Amino acid sequence: MRLSVIASLIALSASAVSATVDRVVVFADSYTDNGNDYKNSEFPPSPPYYAGRFSNGPTWLEYVAKDVSIPVENHGYGGATTNNADAYSKFNGWTVPGLKQQVATLESSGTADSLYIIEIGYNDLNAIINPDQYNIVNENYNYEKVAQNVASAVQDIITKYHAKEFAFFSVAPFDKWPVIKDADKPKAKKMIEDYNSYVEGEIKKIDGINTKFYDLHGWFEEQIANPAPLGLSVTNGPCVWGIGNTTACTDTDKHFFWDSYHPEKKVHAAWGAWALENLKKDYQIN
Repeated sequence: MRLSVIASLIALSASAVSATVDRVVVFADSYTDNGNDYKNSEFPPSPPYYAGRFSNGPTWLEYVAKDVSIPVENHGYGGATTNNADAYSKFNGWTVPGLKQQVATLESSGTADSLYIIEIGYNDLNAIINPDQYNIVNENYNYEKVAQNVASAVQDIITKYHAKEFAFFSVAPFDKWPVIKDADKPKAKKMIEDYNSYVEGEIKKIDGINTKFYDLHGWFEEQIANPAPLGLSVTNGPCVWGIGNTTACTDTDKHFFWDSYHPEKKVHAAWGAWALENLKKDYQIN
């Protein structure tokens, strides 16, 4: 009995030890993009957008990268879907690589000891709600297929890098974003919640990897409900209407949303701090 208790305590202690990783490799969309789209398409227009970011300042991962001691690779691309074979984005004639395409074609120094973070799914779900904003290939696209694409990309990463450590951000509650029409908000809300639950289940079916899931959806809901601590007060309209427009508001520092699709720089800074806090609990990245 005593030995079994000791064994259980040892196992519990081992599971609580944060994983050691040699670098962070992130595959993602516009919320993470630090100018990758702009280098290929000169979109979004900068200014008023900040140095090719889909915001008016650095994105969340840039804040994380400044506070860790290991390399951070940013493979975020604005407009990225999970697989261009189902739906994709184009800016100024350039096709944005989806998650599957990022994993297959982009150069990375990732190893078996790296942490692979995936922040994706928003564009796929928005494409289902607003198909006119994307290039749709699969007319029967649904959230289950989006989740299956993510799981397939994880398998690709495992095959390519012998990866073991993965972290995932849930899709944010973009039903509250200006881009979603009022009539579509209930449908979007349910689909986002269903997707977040479904994709986690699909990923948990994959054997031989360690996974962490960070509730970005819940975090954003809290920030929108109470934006004052971030120094923001306007949550019902963006500073730049639509996406890629060159006319911006004069009270930038009050808006939660930079454009109809993306949060303002203060939100990114807070997201970065929240993400860093969670990552440092689970991984040795100091």
